[in-house]
Amino acid sequence: MKEVLIIYYSQTGQLLSILENMAKDMEGANVNISYYEIVPKPVYEFPWKKEKFYDSFPESFLQIPQDFEHPSENILSKKYDLVLLGYQVWFLTPSIPINSFLKSVAAKSILKDTPVVTVVACRNMWIMAQEKMKKLLLDAEAKLVGHIALVDRNINHISVITIAHWMFSRKKRSLFRDFPKTRSFQQGYKGC
Repeated sequence: MKEVLIIYYSQTGQLLSILENMAKDMEGANVNISYYEIVPKPVYEFPWKKEKFYDSFPESFLQIPQDFEHPSENILSKKYDLVLLGYQVWFLTPSIPINSFLKSVAAKSILKDTPVVTVVACRNMWIMAQEKMKKLLLDAEAKLVGHIALVDRNINHISVITIAHWMFSRKKRSLFRDFPKTRSFQQGYKGC
């Protein structure tokens, strides 16, 4: 029996849906899939309040950890054959909840000598965050074996406006007449 752990932080739920779709492709009689959701203390609301969004920039970019709900003993007691690590990119950096987990003793306990595939769904501004992720995984003694990036195919100038509109309003409708509506990455997984 292969043990797979899906670790994630998803402020909107979109990343969890993507990871669940990936898990469907792995499910079978010889695979047991467990989930661990990183829950920050305090939680980050969605949609964002603008003040909280901008106030999170320094801690996010500087990778300053915060408190979070630690994994259960059931999660900590197993040795995993594979970990899928779904994370959000905040300010060109892995989000505060993911960064906080990866800097914890629990992360090293779970990830040490374990193959890890990272998964992001974001604008096409993920490379700097992935470079920081590589260092965090190296510090946790994990084995990074792959990365899946699902990116918005709109040009950066448009996607930054439409995604900001979605983050602050939770509305995926088109902001302006000539702008596309904010994309949902959930439909995009199967095509990658």
